[in-house]
Amino acid sequence: MKKGAKVAIRIVVSSVLGLFGVVAIVGSVLAFGPFKQTLQDFVFGYEVDANAASQNRETGEALATQIEEEGIVMVKNDDETLPLDDGINFSVNVFGWSSAYWIPGGSGSGRVVNPSNTQDLTAKTGLIEALQGIGIETNTQLTQFYKNYNGISARPGFSSGTLNTFDYQFHRIIEPPMSAYSSSLLNNCESFSDTAIVVLGRVSGESSDSPKVQYKGAGNSSTPNDTTKTYLEASDEELALLEYVGSTYEYVVVVVNSTNTFNLAFLDDIAGLDSCLVVGGTGINAAKGVANVLYGKANPSGRLVDTHPYDFKTNATYVHSGSDGIQQYTGAAGLYPADGQTRNPNVGTDPLYEGVSYLDYIEGIYVGYKWYETADAEGYWDSVHNLFGDGYAGVVQYPFGYGLSYTTFDWDIVGLSKSNNAIIGENDEISVTVRVTNTGDVKGKDVVELYYTPEYTNGGIEKSAINLAAFAKTIELEPGLYEDVTLKFKVRDMASYDYNDANNNTIRGYELEAGNYQIKLMSDAHNLKTLTPSSHAVHSNAVINYRVQGLIHYKYDEASGNEIYNKFTGTNTEDGVAIDGSESGVTINYLTRSNFEGTFPSALAAARAIDNKSKALNKYTSGMATADNDPNDEAPTFGANNGLRVFNSSTQELTELGLILGEDPEADEWEAVLDQLTENELRNLVLHGYVQTAALASVGKEKHMAVDGPSQIGSFNVPNAGTGFPHATVVGQTWSTKLAYDFGLALGAEARTLNYEGWYGPGINIHRSPFGGRNYEYYSEDSFLTGIMAANAVRGAKNQGVYCFLKHLICYEQESMRDSIYTWLTEQALREIYLKPFKICIDEGGANGIMTSYNRLGAVWAGGSKALITGVLREEWGFEGMVLTDYADHQSFMHGDQQLRAGGDLWMDGWSNNGSFKYDTSSNTFKQHLRSAGKHVLYGWLNARYTQYNYDPADDEIEVVVGKKGKPKTWWISTLIAFDAIVALGIAGWTVALVITSKKGKREEAIA
Repeated sequence: MKKGAKVAIRIVVSSVLGLFGVVAIVGSVLAFGPFKQTLQDFVFGYEVDANAASQNRETGEALATQIEEEGIVMVKNDDETLPLDDGINFSVNVFGWSSAYWIPGGSGSGRVVNPSNTQDLTAKTGLIEALQGIGIETNTQLTQFYKNYNGISARPGFSSGTLNTFDYQFHRIIEPPMSAYSSSLLNNCESFSDTAIVVLGRVSGESSDSPKVQYKGAGNSSTPNDTTKTYLEASDEELALLEYVGSTYEYVVVVVNSTNTFNLAFLDDIAGLDSCLVVGGTGINAAKGVANVLYGKANPSGRLVDTHPYDFKTNATYVHSGSDGIQQYTGAAGLYPADGQTRNPNVGTDPLYEGVSYLDYIEGIYVGYKWYETADAEGYWDSVHNLFGDGYAGVVQYPFGYGLSYTTFDWDIVGLSKSNNAIIGENDEISVTVRVTNTGDVKGKDVVELYYTPEYTNGGIEKSAINLAAFAKTIELEPGLYEDVTLKFKVRDMASYDYNDANNNTIRGYELEAGNYQIKLMSDAHNLKTLTPSSHAVHSNAVINYRVQGLIHYKYDEASGNEIYNKFTGTNTEDGVAIDGSESGVTINYLTRSNFEGTFPSALAAARAIDNKSKALNKYTSGMATADNDPNDEAPTFGANNGLRVFNSSTQELTELGLILGEDPEADEWEAVLDQLTENELRNLVLHGYVQTAALASVGKEKHMAVDGPSQIGSFNVPNAGTGFPHATVVGQTWSTKLAYDFGLALGAEARTLNYEGWYGPGINIHRSPFGGRNYEYYSEDSFLTGIMAANAVRGAKNQGVYCFLKHLICYEQESMRDSIYTWLTEQALREIYLKPFKICIDEGGANGIMTSYNRLGAVWAGGSKALITGVLREEWGFEGMVLTDYADHQSFMHGDQQLRAGGDLWMDGWSNNGSFKYDTSSNTFKQHLRSAGKHVLYGWLNARYTQYNYDPADDEIEVVVGKKGKPKTWWISTLIAFDAIVALGIAGWTVALVITSKKGKREEAIA
C-alpha cells in the first residue's frame, strides 16, 4: 500500500475515533453533570408500577366516558329526534370534514395525548369509531372522501401545535364545497341512510387566540379567506352542507366538537336541522360518550357554561379580545419586549417583538351572562328586532346554564332556612331545599340553579342583575322518583367590592348595601323555573325575597380574619401603579351600568402613550431589589444539625414530624426544621422549579416531579401520560361537583402511579371572551362555577397526595402577545371575577399551590407583583402554599429575584436549569425570602401527603390505587459507561499502534 494511502486511512480512523471520543466525553458530561436530571426526566423516565397503572387507566377511561356523557349539552331537539333508534337509525351518514379528524382537545401544554405514544395527539376514539363501537354502521365511503380530500391527511398545524405556528397556519377551516361531492357519492349517501350527523369542529390553543377571520384550506390552498366571519362561526362551505343535509335527510343531528364557544345561529336559520349536541373536546378515548347519548344509552344532563349569542359582537369584550383587541403603546421604543433583541418563542418563526402591548378589560364586572342579563334588566336590548326575535330574544340564543334532557323534571321548594320577606343579617346562611321529581319516561339527572339579584343604585357600586349563588345536580332518577337537594350560600357572598367609593360612604372594600335581594330558582341564567308545588311546599314561587336593613361592611376575610382593603388602586398600591390605569394620564372608560349606551365598547380607542411610571417598572432592576431590603431583618439560620426528618425514604411515608407540619403551617416545630435547610439547597430549590420541586436532603425531602396538564397528567414534555380526559369546559358542563371530585381523584392516582407528585392544574382562568385560545383548559365564564368545580378537583387530587398548582394568577384570559402584556382593569373586576375562583379553591378545596402568569397586572409582571402575592395571597388570604412562575421564556422579564422578593417560591427557569439570582443575594432580607420559600414548598408537599394519610378510600365510589414509587431507569448510564470504556480502550490501542508504526517508519527511513 502506498504511503499516502496509509496516511489517509490513519486520518480517517483517527477522525472516527476522535468523534466517538467527543461523543463519549459529551455524554459523560450530560450523564453526570447538570443535565443528568433533565435527561432522566424527559428522555428516559422512571419505572412504573404496571399493575397499578393498568387499574387506574381502566378507572380513568370509564370516568372519562361518564364525564363526556354528563358534559354534553343538548341545545335543540325538535320532534324528539334524539335519541336515535338503533333499529330505525342503524346506519348513519356522518358528514363534515371534522368527522374524519376528530378533536380530542386543544393545543399546547394543556393538550391530551395517546398514553401509549405521547407524540400522538389524535383521538384514539373519534365519533366514527365510537358509533361503530356500539354497533352502528357508518358510511365508510363518505368518511374516506374526507380523508382523501385535497390530499390533506391531518388537521393543519395540529402536530406542530399553536406554540410553533402562527394563527393563520393553525386555525384553518377545511370543509369541501358541495361541488366537491360527486353525484355518485351523494346518491350513495342518500341510499345508505335517511339519518345524517353533521360534525363541526374548531380547535385553539396556547399562545394563539381564535382569530376573527376565517382562513380556508391548507398549505397552498386557493380557497379565499373570509374576513367577514370569525373562526368560531360556520363557514359558507359548512352552511351549504347544512342546507343540503337539512333539506335531504329525515333525521339530522349537528354535533359541535369545539374547544371554544361556537356560534350556533344557523340552527335557527336553516330548516331541517332537528337536533344539536355541544360535545366539546372528548379526550383521547371518551367519544364513546357521544355515541351513547346519541342512541339513548345515556341521557344528556349537561348545561352550558357560556352564553351563546347570535352575534359575538354583542359581547362586551369583543373589541378588546383576541389578537385584534390588543394595542401597542406609542413612545415605548426600546422598552421590553420591543428592545430589538427579544423574540416571541410562542409562534411560528420566533419573530422579534415589534411593540409593547396592552389590553384593557374595559367591560369591568360585566363578563358573560352578567353582561347579557344586566343589559336586559336595563332595557339595553329593547331596540333589537331581527329574524331571531325582539329584544333579548334577538340577542341571546342559549343562555348560560341552558340544557335539554330526554326526560322532564318538576321542582318544588320543600325547605327554606329563611322565610320569604325575612330580614337577613351579616353572618346568616341561606339554604333552599328543592324536591326534584322525574316526570318523564326515562331515567335522568337534573341541575338545579340558584341565582340572586342584588339591590342596585344608579351610579353606585357596579352590580350584575343576575349572579349564580349555588347549584346542585341530582342523582340519576328513575321515572316518578324524586330527590331533595339543598342549595346553600352565605349572605356575605352577595357583597360587592367598592374599590372607588362609588356610594360615597368612605368605605373601600366588600359592602352589602341596604335594600331588597331576590333569590331565584332558574332553569338557566335568564329563565325562572315554573314550580309545581306539592303538599310539602313551603314556598310556591321561584322568587324568594329578602331584605338587608342597613349597610354591612365585610372588613375582614372570613377564612383568615385579616383585614381587606384596596391593594391595587389608591394610596395603598403596593406595586406603585394603579391597575385601573387612573395614573396613566389617560382615562379608561369602563363599562358602567349607569350608562350602558354611552360606555359599551364598540371600537378600540386610539393607541395611547405609555406613562412614565409604567416605563420605570418595565423590567426588574438591582435598585428595586435593594429597595426591598429591610435593615431590621436578621440573618436566618442555615444548616443546623437538629436531626429532624419529615420523610422516611425506605417506607415512602411521612414521619410523625412530617404529619404534624403537614397539618399545621403554624406548628412550633417548623422553626427547628427550617433551621436545618442549607442555603445552597434553598437556592437550588427556588431557581430550578421547572417540572420539579428539588430535594431538601437536610430534612428528608426527595426531588418530586410536577407536570402538566389540566386534562391529563403528563401530557406535555414528559415520557409517561395518564388518561386523556375531556377538557375542562366539558367537566364544567357536567355541573357535577361529584364528577369534578372523581376526576381529581383519578388524575391524582395516576399521577402518583406515574411518579408525579405535583399537578400543573386545574386551570381556573375565566372564559372572558369566546376567542380565548386556552378556554378549553378552563371551566366557565362564571367565577363561582369555576371555583367550585376546580375546588372539588383539587380535593380529589389531594386525597391521593398530589399537590396542585392552580393556574394562572392572574388575568390571563388571552394568548396573543401574552408575554409581558400590560393588563388594565378595575380592582372590583379583579376581585369579583378573576381572583374569586382562586379564593374558592383555597378556602373550600384546600389548594396549596398556585402558578402565576405571563402577563402584567397593570404595569407589573403578575409573578412579581408584591401586591398580589404578598398582599392578597399571603397577608389577606393567609395562603401558606407554594407560588410557582410559569415557564420563563425570557428570564430578564420573568425574573427569579423579582418573584422571590414578591412572595413567590419557585422559578420555572426552564428545561436547561440555567437560572441564577442576579441582585443583592447577600442581604438578610433575601435570605429570609429563601427561608420562607422553603417553608411554603415543604408545607405544600407535606399538606398534600397529610391529606392522603387521613383519606379513607371507603368514602368514595370509584376505586383507584397508588402504585409503589418507581426507580429511575439507569440502563442508559450503564450503557454510556460501557461505551466510554470501549472508546477509551480503542483510542488507547490506536495510539499505541500509531506510536509503533511511527517508530518503525523512522527506523526504515534511517536504514534507507
